[in-house]
Amino acid sequence: MTLRATSGISTVNGSTAGARRTATIDLAALTRNITLLTDALGIDDPLVDLRASAYGHGLVPVARAAVAAGVVALRVSLLDDALELRSAGIGCDILSPEAAEGITLLADTPEAQDAAAARDLGAGVYGLASLGGVPTHAVMTLSAEVIAVKHVTAGTGVSYGYTYRAASDTAVALVSMGYADGLPRLGSNTAVASLGGGIHPVVGRIAMDQLVLDIGATPAEPGDSAVLFGDGSLGLPTALDWALATRRSPLALTAGFGRRITRVHTDD
Repeated sequence: MTLRATSGISTVNGSTAGARRTATIDLAALTRNITLLTDALGIDDPLVDLRASAYGHGLVPVARAAVAAGVVALRVSLLDDALELRSAGIGCDILSPEAAEGITLLADTPEAQDAAAARDLGAGVYGLASLGGVPTHAVMTLSAEVIAVKHVTAGTGVSYGYTYRAASDTAVALVSMGYADGLPRLGSNTAVASLGGGIHPVVGRIAMDQLVLDIGATPAEPGDSAVLFGDGSLGLPTALDWALATRRSPLALTAGFGRRITRVHTDD
């Protein structure tokens, strides 16, 4: 028997439509990171990089939190992003690759780019790899709904291509996130996720809409949430773990997450 991770497996009617895929963004953690980095790096006029929709964290909510934390400049990918920030009431300096009234042109010259980089608080704003080794707090927690749990016997192949076969009788959980959500397929058989209080390997190939976890004897049922990454101090896998497993930078990882993943911004 081979267990395939396909859109034909779900808890109700064979469809994963409506399954939870959530990136929870902790704006209070982001604010703390900005304060930590600004003080530790001694930057008087800090800039936060908001390219790629704040690297998948949400353009306007992150901009508002950054300005409230004392950031005086924001960098964006597109003029449209700069105009969106102005429409949202963001009044600080905005650096854009195109000029417009009230928007600062960030020229594509070594001098201009170096000047911006000298003020940039870096990936540590998002709780990822920080400048100067300053310890920062995780900002994004990525989770998805368990849509099925199956008990399989030793030798059962999992997902496309049978790149993983169960070494012993076990249980596997199908989780509603896949490469269509921007989850890198290089996480197949290399990454881990948290479910039911344990850390479990991603087994088999990550499919378009789903991945599979080998959960052993851990109790789980459809509707539970698996956490792909979050706050390492809570015993969760981290974004850096996933970045290492998928051979990319943490910013490239979070920037790639798509619109099917609901962003939920908290400020607790």
